[in-house]
Amino acid sequence: MNALEYSQKAAELFAIPETATQIKRLSDSGKASVQDISSIVMLDPGLTAQILKLANSSIYRFSRKIETIDRAIQVIGVRAVYDYALVFSVANMLNKEQSQSIDVEKYWMQSLACAFMGKHIARMCGERDVHRVVTSGLLNNVGLLAVLRVTPNLVRDCERFGTSVKPKQSQQEALGFTFAEISASLLQRWLLPDSIVSTVAMQHHDDAPSVTMESQIMQLAYELSLVLTYPDYYNIERHVPSFLYQSLDITAEALFNMFDTVTEECHDTLKLFDKQSTEAA
Repeated sequence: MNALEYSQKAAELFAIPETATQIKRLSDSGKASVQDISSIVMLDPGLTAQILKLANSSIYRFSRKIETIDRAIQVIGVRAVYDYALVFSVANMLNKEQSQSIDVEKYWMQSLACAFMGKHIARMCGERDVHRVVTSGLLNNVGLLAVLRVTPNLVRDCERFGTSVKPKQSQQEALGFTFAEISASLLQRWLLPDSIVSTVAMQHHDDAPSVTMESQIMQLAYELSLVLTYPDYYNIERHVPSFLYQSLDITAEALFNMFDTVTEECHDTLKLFDKQSTEAA
């Protein structure tokens, strides 16, 4: 099987919730107000609870507690609601799998680390649309879900990485391609913007800086997320190519200084994606 076939089968097995589809249709019309989106979100109590938690999480760090769904949507943005509806759908899918093949907490830790590292790097670089970087980080590894569901026997082979072998290498050996290729294809099927699809697709290309700043940020954020999630295996000096941050005019010291903040943000936000939280929602 190739990456496109994996994404096709996964898309067939994991239908996008109707609520998310309605949100996408309305937001794409260009005429959707906060109240319009809010009325759809509130038809789904689970999504309502998750959006409220999200708006009050470390992703946004709003100064006051947000208690209404209208205000939550104002904070995260109308167009972002669909993206996050997908993220929470992925969380529910992973939790329902109840697989012994993967560590779900590690999955979300790496995804959150990629999102938060990307957020901070984007701000350092003066990037305006930080949300796209955050979404790319949160969904960067969704291809794992496709492999877990379609060929679960291969997941353990894909997870055989360590100090001398990075995840992309173990995935390449087991599948002939990486999760990033499946992830990008899935996100395209789920109608996310081309900028997010291409950014996710380019995340493993660490032999040279990417063409766009957004993809460069993702390349660096992904490598740093591995260091944060698997510190026993990886570190900045040995495993993060220096040109990835030098091309963005960032020093290694600046990256080290982000780690405590990002670690705290990840642990604070991780509860949004644990089994109890998604089941309660």
